[in-house]
Amino acid sequence: MFLSEPGRTGYDLNFSCFGFPVRVHPAFFIMPLLLGNGLITPAVNQGVGLLVVTGIFFVSILIHEIGHAVAFRYFGIPSRIVLYWMGGLAIPESSRAWGNRSNGALSPNQQIIVSFAGPAFGLALAVVFYGLVYLLGGKVVLLNEGFLPFFIPAFPEGSKYAGSGIVFMICFGGIMLNLFLNILNLAPIYPLDGGQIARQFMVKIDAYNGIRNSIILSLGCAILIAVFSLSSGDRFLAFFFGFMAWTNYQMLQQYNGPRW
Repeated sequence: MFLSEPGRTGYDLNFSCFGFPVRVHPAFFIMPLLLGNGLITPAVNQGVGLLVVTGIFFVSILIHEIGHAVAFRYFGIPSRIVLYWMGGLAIPESSRAWGNRSNGALSPNQQIIVSFAGPAFGLALAVVFYGLVYLLGGKVVLLNEGFLPFFIPAFPEGSKYAGSGIVFMICFGGIMLNLFLNILNLAPIYPLDGGQIARQFMVKIDAYNGIRNSIILSLGCAILIAVFSLSSGDRFLAFFFGFMAWTNYQMLQQYNGPRW
């Protein structure tokens, strides 16, 4: 999500997934603790529920970053994945990934594809969880409550999956988390994927003022979502987008020139 790689620690988890080196910073596990409580259903033991939620976060964010990494690989750029307390990063191992076209960097269209690939993989994972619900004999119900409409799985009475046990929780968490994180990540707010996509579109339209215009758009959207979140009682999202509004305001103040 944010574009600064955390330093290495002696407690990092390192492995390879589909040929991509993956490093999990220990602070990654703060995220399920902060955000996962709402996904733990009353019928599940709190400790077991926390382990299940952590697994859902881990798989969901990893798949999202694999989407970016696959896109980099498609364009001939090796990359590695880092999971940390604010989400994940797919980090290219080549200066070709970003920068000036004179240095052989990816074109705006290619950068848009790389940025969109993460949310696309994440939304595809949500579809997999949808499929799991229907495979188990259930259905998905739309509820219009709270900050955004959301979907929950529902299993028929008498089914061994009826109620709010672990299977329900896995399906519910997998759908909710992958829809929420990936749709929100497409908001045109930098440094979210949607903000990077918007930046590349604006650079294509106006190479000289594109970056400045994208920062202005990002700032305005962040303020709107922060205010809406606060009015809806969601203090975490209000703080999160308020912080991004502040960082974009600082970027706008410091920006002194065009892309090239």
